[in-house]
Amino acid sequence: MLAPDSRGRPYYRTMQAGGAGVGDLDRGAARTGSPPRDEVSEPTMLGFLRRNPRLLAIQAVVVAISMAVLVWRVDVLEALRRLDNVEPGWALGGMVLFTVSKGIHAYRWRVLLGRPDVPLRPLVSIFMVSNLVNALVPLRAGDLVRIELPSRLLKLPRAALASNVLFVESLFDGLAFLVLVAVAGFVLGEGVRELPGLTIFVAIVALAFVVLVFLARWELPSDPARSRLLVVVPDSARERAASLLAQLQEGMASLREVRHTIISLIISVAAWVAEVGVYWMMGRALGLELGLGEAIVLMIAANIVVSLPITPWDIGPFEVAVTEAFVLLGGDRVDGSSYAVGIHVLLLAWITVTGVIAMFTLNLRPREVLDRRRLQADEDPEA
Repeated sequence: MLAPDSRGRPYYRTMQAGGAGVGDLDRGAARTGSPPRDEVSEPTMLGFLRRNPRLLAIQAVVVAISMAVLVWRVDVLEALRRLDNVEPGWALGGMVLFTVSKGIHAYRWRVLLGRPDVPLRPLVSIFMVSNLVNALVPLRAGDLVRIELPSRLLKLPRAALASNVLFVESLFDGLAFLVLVAVAGFVLGEGVRELPGLTIFVAIVALAFVVLVFLARWELPSDPARSRLLVVVPDSARERAASLLAQLQEGMASLREVRHTIISLIISVAAWVAEVGVYWMMGRALGLELGLGEAIVLMIAANIVVSLPITPWDIGPFEVAVTEAFVLLGGDRVDGSSYAVGIHVLLLAWITVTGVIAMFTLNLRPREVLDRRRLQADEDPEA
């Protein structure tokens, strides 16, 4: 077990054989003075979806539109027929490299949090579980898992996790994509600079960088409630808002110093370079020889579209985005369809397998990942 930090917060306990379950971790938190879950409980993700049927209705309409566009723009039947010709060696290599890429992402997560004392293994497992949840549950629920599970298992503050997962990581992903787009432009030439939406993407990343660096480096007074950032907050809520602001800044630690920002960017680029390798190897598995620049563009197109909560499993938007990017690069639409459908099927299968394994390593049942009140009901009473 790791020693607690300066605030006395206990971290993840190494799970022994027959190991400590989530209930054991939470009871350990109670013994060390952490607030019980009742005091910090919040609506569950499943409950939120059940209580908001309009969101599900909107999702159903979006899914129907996405399926129509998929049938119109992607040759799905021919793509499925070509799956019989997949080279298993290249496919397996690509899937293993995909896991390596996510491991690097998990390491970057720890670096961005500025908490080297947090063990890496559970972060990798949580990252894998969140990938699975994002694939299965609408509205990017996997991102909420990456806030809830570390808070529950590692006793990290939710606000710091939220600012890190939702804002800081997205910023470094965008910066890494710009670096890779520059590489693709060097390899492919003028065509990359003419890709639709590139100028808007650059502007969004630049604006996000300026805003987040400003917030990360804003000097809070000794009493954060007196900060000028909170002048519009009512007096009754200012103390709570000040606490959240301090925790949000804690999640932006990597943006406070140039050295840390550069290190975080290097790790981000390394993680996405590994994923470029995944898309190149999957091309070989599906009978296509992609160049470096082509693999970069396809990887970025796929990951931008899956970051949007459009459809479950991202079926439709993923295939359309990858196929259209393939065609824009001068490829054949049928080949692009086969590549898009093939890589999506293979990666979804791999994400499912690795996500389930990761849940077992964390001693979690599927229901516990999405419904923390279910976890509370299942716990044994203390001896």
